[in-house]
Amino acid sequence: MSKRVHSLLVILSLCLSLTITGCGLQALLGNKNKSSSTKGGTETVIAVSLDEEDPNKLLITKGIDDLAKKEDVQVKYLDKSAAAKESPLKGAKVLIYQGGDEKLLKSAETEKIPVLALSQLPVGAKLVGIITPDQEKAGELMAQTLVSKVAEGQVIILQGDPSETGFQERLAGNKAVLSKYPKIIVQNIVSSPDSESVAKQGLVDFLQKNPDKVQGILAHTEKLAVLANEVLKQAQLDKKIILVGGQASVSSLERMSKGAQVGDVDTSPYLQGVNAYQWAQKVIKKESLDVNNSITSEQGEIPAKIIQVKAVTSDNLAVIQKSYTKTLESAEQEKKQAEAKDKEKKGAQASQDQGDSKKEDSQAGDKQGSSNGGEKQAEGKSGDIPPGVQKVTERIKTETTREYFDEQGKVIGTEKTENEQVKTVPPEMLKQQSEQSKQSSQDQGSESGKEKK
Repeated sequence: MSKRVHSLLVILSLCLSLTITGCGLQALLGNKNKSSSTKGGTETVIAVSLDEEDPNKLLITKGIDDLAKKEDVQVKYLDKSAAAKESPLKGAKVLIYQGGDEKLLKSAETEKIPVLALSQLPVGAKLVGIITPDQEKAGELMAQTLVSKVAEGQVIILQGDPSETGFQERLAGNKAVLSKYPKIIVQNIVSSPDSESVAKQGLVDFLQKNPDKVQGILAHTEKLAVLANEVLKQAQLDKKIILVGGQASVSSLERMSKGAQVGDVDTSPYLQGVNAYQWAQKVIKKESLDVNNSITSEQGEIPAKIIQVKAVTSDNLAVIQKSYTKTLESAEQEKKQAEAKDKEKKGAQASQDQGDSKKEDSQAGDKQGSSNGGEKQAEGKSGDIPPGVQKVTERIKTETTREYFDEQGKVIGTEKTENEQVKTVPPEMLKQQSEQSKQSSQDQGSESGKEKK
């Protein structure tokens, strides 16, 4: 008897323990109702505005998206059309800003949304931090690639926009290396978004005046490298003058593989996206940032995450080119799938809206039909012709539904068309058809009776 009492006490004690700790028996066995995603709930929204002209834009988005997939996070990319809409930052917890509509910065300030800069320090914005490649190191690597081929003569530095972040750092990196070679004479040509044609003409003029003296060109950005390559080709100097870029992309790596460019700098755009996402999450969760440097801005020192860069030369070109190409292809494929999914969603919604609309029309028609009872009675049964009929018309209405499928067989669009025709039918023809139909029914009835016998 005492053993039973002891067992009962143990069971009661266990139940009380489960109740007090807030755990139930289901929790011990494993909760089957757990979900890894709260799609029915509220997702964390991260707004992203990128520079539309960045040659590595898709690689940056790939870095962001790869991490966002693993968590319950919605990444909201804002192009100029999206930014122009009312409340484009609605629901966003943080804004990653590289470029785009500057009004977004004002909206973020008004709505008290933290802004995290990517690559560039936007003017007049209060920032929580910046993710940027090591610009000074990039400048050093460019110059080191050049001096490995050239030790004397004139060298042109095609500089980027002086207002851009990292302009001075890249230039300082160039000069830190070139200054060690007294026989190298440096000529600077400054560019800006509004004077690219001026920079191009400046390069053309200098090459014409110094046809045999220029030995190399350092182009700070991919846009400037493209410009320099065009000028050298037109002047038939692309095989004589060395070109080194400062912002590797799929296009620049292709030029290297063809011998039109000697070197470049891998600024790790994919890792820029990865780190931007990681910092955005830390800002949302109010966690400390893994800062490894700081950048001076108009508002003082900004916490910075400096991404390491590396030189692209003939030794590692194949590996880096493969990495860039595969990542870009994957990003493009995922972008197409996302767009197709979005179209499918919109198509399904449109189809549902049309269905609801037709249902309402049908219900309205039923009500109208019941209110016109007299007319219905006049119509009579199908095939019967009321007495005194002089003219008969038929109204034929057809509906065609066309569906568009992608390669995977998913519906990505729906199109519906309707056609209505009205034609006059001689009453004699309907009377003849009615009589034939009745005769056919009688014959079938007779045959059926014979079979039963």
